[in-house]
Amino acid sequence: MEGIADMGGTSGWGPARPPKADEPVFAEPWQGRAAALTILATRVSGRNVDALRHAQERLDRAAYLDEGYFGRWLTPPN
Repeated sequence: MEGIADMGGTSGWGPARPPKADEPVFAEPWQGRAAALTILATRVSGRNVDALRHAQERLDRAAYLDEGYFGRWLTPPN
């Protein structure tokens, strides 16, 4: 696979680290709400999380990188 989401092994992103024991799941409360709304909208639309991920992976490079993690959830699929 050679999509934009397949960035394993690329340099410049810093080290990966496991979360700290007391680290919250989401850094900000709105991020948890965005996750819940995305999951709900995905189910209501009759799709699944795999379809959501596939749509995100089809974004062009600029949109994928510039929108950020939660921005990708909000970008309509092509």
